[in-house]
Amino acid sequence: MSEQSEHDFEDRLAQVLRRTGDGFRPDGPHLVAAGAARGRRRQRRQLALVAGAAAAVVAAGGLTAVLLPPGGGAAAGPAAGRSGGPSGAAADGPSLVSALAERLPAGVRVLRSAGDWSGVAGLRVAGESAELTLDDGHGAGLVTVLVSDVRGRQVKSGCPLSNSSNEVCEVRPGPDGGSLTVGAMDPDPGPRGTGTAAFTGPDGLRVVLSAYSFADQEHQDRTRPTPVLTPDQLAALAADPVWASFRSGLSPDDPSAGATLGPDGSPVRLRELLPPGLRTASDSEWAGGQRLTAAQDGHELVLTVRAQRADRAARDWFAAVPAGADGVRVRATTAREVPGSQGATESAVDVLRPDGVRVRVTAVNPAGAGSPDAGKPPLLSAEQLRGIALDPRWAAPDAR
Repeated sequence: MSEQSEHDFEDRLAQVLRRTGDGFRPDGPHLVAAGAARGRRRQRRQLALVAGAAAAVVAAGGLTAVLLPPGGGAAAGPAAGRSGGPSGAAADGPSLVSALAERLPAGVRVLRSAGDWSGVAGLRVAGESAELTLDDGHGAGLVTVLVSDVRGRQVKSGCPLSNSSNEVCEVRPGPDGGSLTVGAMDPDPGPRGTGTAAFTGPDGLRVVLSAYSFADQEHQDRTRPTPVLTPDQLAALAADPVWASFRSGLSPDDPSAGATLGPDGSPVRLRELLPPGLRTASDSEWAGGQRLTAAQDGHELVLTVRAQRADRAARDWFAAVPAGADGVRVRATTAREVPGSQGATESAVDVLRPDGVRVRVTAVNPAGAGSPDAGKPPLLSAEQLRGIALDPRWAAPDAR
């Protein structure tokens, strides 16, 4: 790209961001009520589109978000299973949160974070995702990253990145023969004050980073005039070679990618397995997994469960720990720190049933810099996570 065209792009980008900052009026408190749920779901669909619709669906496991009323879903915890206590460490490896947090500009604080890990005997997934709430001293803003394997899949690439009529978008050459799409868009009709960079490599690796002018993906109330990271900063991050370290943990044959839920969804709801006192704020479900955000007395929890049929690598990995009387093998890690997160911790329980189904439950305390909860264990103990993982109703999806 010539120097002049680069300046033209930057000028148009600055105009879009100024319009975004000047032309938006934040939601009133009444929009948080239940009547706003449909609008929020529409905004989240638009947000997914900006991040690259196909990549977002792959990385998030085909999420269908459901907003629940305050206090909905809190129920008695699951009965304890017959298996012996957790033995051996759960799968460990690189963290998407860490990879992004450790490459942020100096002085940026991580206020909140939650994301996926990959590693030895990791679950076979086509994509992994993370979200961080950052503050550079000018207000909090959300940043998301999606890393996926799109080999053999049709993925939207190039411009436009959204449905916004005021989008500024540009395609640049990326490293190793890849393609880099960089853009920003106005809030109407797209998400509010959004910058996005999407890298697609010749080997099918796709990295999508997006930054927003709001800190909460559910409510999307504006918190700053422009996103915390500029499109050029997002582009540099998307093209960073660190994402290649996640390549071995990704698989285009994710069994949940081609699976479908029955008309009634999963036979078990994760929110039904929570102990009393936890209030579910939002949850989502896809073939082979569920995720929810819950809170108790102001303390937040992000809980995820995934189920799939164990492959040979997973069976060999579980063979290192003894089976319980019921034949179930359990590996667990409790309250490990998430490097670079400035306070988030994660616990994980991984079980392998005699029928070959593997169930992994992770609990994250997403609290970061400035939070009194930073560094504390997640709200649920390893024993409680084990009880959730051992519920016999979890089933592995069969690809169709």
